[in-house]
Amino acid sequence: MPSQPLTPDFPRAAQLFIAAFGALALAHALGLTNPFWAAMPVWVVSQPWREDILIRGVLRLLGTAIGAGIGFAALALTDSPAIHVLALGLTAFAGVTLAYWIGTIYSYGAMMAAMTCAVVMLPSLASHADPLDLAIDRIWCTLIGVSAVTLATFAFTPPRESPHAFRFEHHTLAMALRRGAVAGLCAALSISLLLATGSIVAMAAALSLCVFSAIMGSMADPSPVLKNLLPGATLGVLAGIAWRFAGDAIGLAPEGMLLLAGVFIAVGALIRATPRISPLGLDGNMCFLLSAEVGTAGHGHALHLETAAALLAGAGAMVAVYRVLRARSFV
Repeated sequence: MPSQPLTPDFPRAAQLFIAAFGALALAHALGLTNPFWAAMPVWVVSQPWREDILIRGVLRLLGTAIGAGIGFAALALTDSPAIHVLALGLTAFAGVTLAYWIGTIYSYGAMMAAMTCAVVMLPSLASHADPLDLAIDRIWCTLIGVSAVTLATFAFTPPRESPHAFRFEHHTLAMALRRGAVAGLCAALSISLLLATGSIVAMAAALSLCVFSAIMGSMADPSPVLKNLLPGATLGVLAGIAWRFAGDAIGLAPEGMLLLAGVFIAVGALIRATPRISPLGLDGNMCFLLSAEVGTAGHGHALHLETAAALLAGAGAMVAVYRVLRARSFV
């Protein structure tokens, strides 16, 4: 089988850059709290087939709204740490169980609900931010990102020749429950760690564990993620550190930092549009945005390094856990 080309698809890279940087710039201009969230949908909603872009976009919006609603409700209705642990753990369990049981592109909404609940709850608990503000911010950023990638890529993407089946019939409920149990346990342990320490570093590690356990658990075959996640995440985290330190050393204002981020996003778009290394581009771009928190005030350099290391450690921990569980045929 011939190897995939190492030459970027430059038109596709340009489309991805326009969508990602445009979404980031618009979210920043609108004063959203976490504008980097708006660029994140671009890298995963973009698909080789036109219909798949629409399916992923709709399901990302739906899953984000459901997950944000659950996270907000859990934090708004009670101050009980036990209820918070239960809410996040059960949402991760239910979302990943359903996502794996479906198995096809239609599983994306369930996975996003599990992830978004963590994205709303964990930062709220770590920084005592208003959960309603975070939930609304997340939904707006998702809407901007989905709209941007659809507008930038849809007209240039060929139609699919045959429709997707709704689900993989060979995905058993027993395996789905095991996948969900792993994700639920990871989420419960993650939020427990955060509640015990209250630190931003613990929040970064917890968020990484929740996100990557949901991604791996939802996939029909997580082997590509197990192979590419650590190299891609390392690339993204190092890029995030370089962006933050370089911008601070030059003394850039927020607008200058945004433009500098555009350089990194352009490189990331080229990597994502290069078939042979495209998986590295996906993980690298996501982890760049997560670790750099582009568009926010950020933290001091020492804390920035610690949170970046925690994010990477969470990714490494999930790779190790899944390798062990797959060796024992549990997942």
